[in-house]
Amino acid sequence: MKTFTIILVSLWALHLASVAHGDTLNILYEDRPPYHVTNDDGTVKGLVSGRVRSALIATGISAKWLRRSSKAQIKTIRQGASNACSPGWFKKPEREKFAKFSTPVYQDRPQVIVMRADNSHRINHPTLAALFADKNLKLGAKLGYSYGSFVDGLMASLSPRTVRTSQSSDGIVRMLLGRRFEYFISAPEEFDILSERLGIAGEDIISAKLSDVPPGNQRYLMCSKSVSDETIRRINAALEKIP
Repeated sequence: MKTFTIILVSLWALHLASVAHGDTLNILYEDRPPYHVTNDDGTVKGLVSGRVRSALIATGISAKWLRRSSKAQIKTIRQGASNACSPGWFKKPEREKFAKFSTPVYQDRPQVIVMRADNSHRINHPTLAALFADKNLKLGAKLGYSYGSFVDGLMASLSPRTVRTSQSSDGIVRMLLGRRFEYFISAPEEFDILSERLGIAGEDIISAKLSDVPPGNQRYLMCSKSVSDETIRRINAALEKIP
């Protein structure tokens, strides 16, 4: 009887540990204003991370926020064993094969193209399709990065001349100013922050809207398969209550 009781206690302890582990998430993010911004006290705010943090607090789900590169984030989630989530990703069919997604956390404004102010006379195309078809101009694009189904589809079908880089957003602007390419694609929210952060250099870059660009992409919380469906459900319920 004593042995049986010990076994029951042990099993109950393992159950509690499992529940605790299931409700503790590793939130992987990279500082990328205005979506993800680390405060001086170590907490995280931003258009995306701020909403995710509020939802987690509302549900009582404990979370450990960890700074990781985007490449490391997707590698960890693909491996699936770390109870990890990452805010701000686009939902794509190939990602749904190895990850779970929340309901939308945020929807961008329609994307814009960013160019040097002194080069704007060369980039007066009315549509993104026309711009991609112009082989005299080079696009700067992040390596392994998705710009959403519309832009990704146009890139695949029209094959614009492209310079791919692993640089951060600031690095891409420096490459643009260094004449490595003529333009890149950005969410206007991010361009506004870039211009502000660059100061005087911000006067050298401008953005333009194109008529065929659809409403902005929706951004999600992307989680590894080890995160339970119940945890995702609780997060979704909390997100729906956030204005």
